[in-house]
Amino acid sequence: MRSRITTLASSAATALLAAMLPVTSAQAAALPLGKANFTIAVGGLKVASTENWVRLGQYTFSPDGTVSERHWHWSQRVRVARAYTEFTATNCADRDCRVATAGGYQSTGASKTLTGTYSVSGSTLRVNWSGGQWEEWTLTTKAGGALANVELSANNFGATHGFGNGSNAGWDARRPLSAIATTDWSRYVHRYHLWKTSEASAAPYIDTGDGSPFWLRSWNVCSGGQCIAGETGAAGTATATEYYIAPANSPTGHRRDTLWGWRLQHAMDRGETCYTGNSHVKPMLQVVDDNGVFHGWVGVEASLNQTVPAQGALADDIGVFRILD
Repeated sequence: MRSRITTLASSAATALLAAMLPVTSAQAAALPLGKANFTIAVGGLKVASTENWVRLGQYTFSPDGTVSERHWHWSQRVRVARAYTEFTATNCADRDCRVATAGGYQSTGASKTLTGTYSVSGSTLRVNWSGGQWEEWTLTTKAGGALANVELSANNFGATHGFGNGSNAGWDARRPLSAIATTDWSRYVHRYHLWKTSEASAAPYIDTGDGSPFWLRSWNVCSGGQCIAGETGAAGTATATEYYIAPANSPTGHRRDTLWGWRLQHAMDRGETCYTGNSHVKPMLQVVDDNGVFHGWVGVEASLNQTVPAQGALADDIGVFRILD
């Protein structure tokens, strides 16, 4: 009897000691490719639908098998108007304008959160959210192992497209846009899946591209260094398109940027300096690897029609994209 009691006491002491020990490298290997923080864009995009949606999120994985997520969500079912960041782009584009973004992205208060558990089997990452939704992703490595890549492979909530990147860089690790402006933009690949309609027939379709370089490769740093801007087409003419990139709000403690673009002709037609109509608003999250190296952005377009009532959702542009080296 004494031997059994001794054995039980020894087992209890061993269990208590194990609970008190720090997380080991073997336990940490349960993280998806060893990475804790993933920037992910996911969307439900169907040609025949006008209820498409997109979500841009930050997934945080813990070694104990739990996962939490903060995301911003836009849907054609909710007509959210554009909002403005706190940044005015000066001395960097044809027009000095306050940079716009998708409604809500300038505020962490507009985000939603999810919690759940995850598991990794081979190259498959499975996330089970509290409430019954689940998703599966295919994992691959990038940047010599300093960055992870994920591609949506299955889910039970209607998502059709999704991808993202993960590392151990903190959510407050970001590269200043003034430094990004001078990088070699020819190396960035622009991948996108965007629901939109034909200007000629208003027929919806999914515009897809993968592998072509990003369309604008010359950027100017705005006064103060907080934002950057550039222009395509003949500068200052009706054929020009203005582009701006700025943080979603104060550029500390987060990786949220926004890309804003609009045709100069549209502003001219309205007699405006800065276009207030259906501009393109694209929330983005910076992709930063384990070594603090910037690789681009994962983002969504949430350009919901707010100025052409007769067209309704048929004037929307909505989808997922990334600009990545």
